[in-house]
Amino acid sequence: MQSTASDITRAVLQQMDGDKIILAIPATDYQIHLVCNGKTAVHIGKRIQGVIHVKALRMHKASAGGSFIEPIYGHPRVVQGRVVAIDLAQNKLLCEVVVPMWVEPFDGQSAADFNVGDMVNFYAQSGATFTPVA
Repeated sequence: MQSTASDITRAVLQQMDGDKIILAIPATDYQIHLVCNGKTAVHIGKRIQGVIHVKALRMHKASAGGSFIEPIYGHPRVVQGRVVAIDLAQNKLLCEVVVPMWVEPFDGQSAADFNVGDMVNFYAQSGATFTPVA
């Protein structure tokens, strides 16, 4: 599935070291550490756009709370947000969790177990990625 406007994360590149990047999310205190999939010509301190992918260790439907990523500074570990799209062919969910991110459910779970509009909560597997787009 190709990227659409709804799955594009807009951030500021805070730091880049090899394939490791830190993104500052505008109008928040978030500084998310990710693995960069691809090349970028963006310089430190400049705006960058791309798509975030993460693998969930186990997803649960949540009944309360808002969208968040913990910790605020670092690699995503605990994530909660709302499902905004489902890609059954690739078994993944597009969730709005401070930023949009594609989430691959835990082995044995299916994207079909969730509906658009569901609030979901999960622990994120290490190695969440960011793929820059022009």
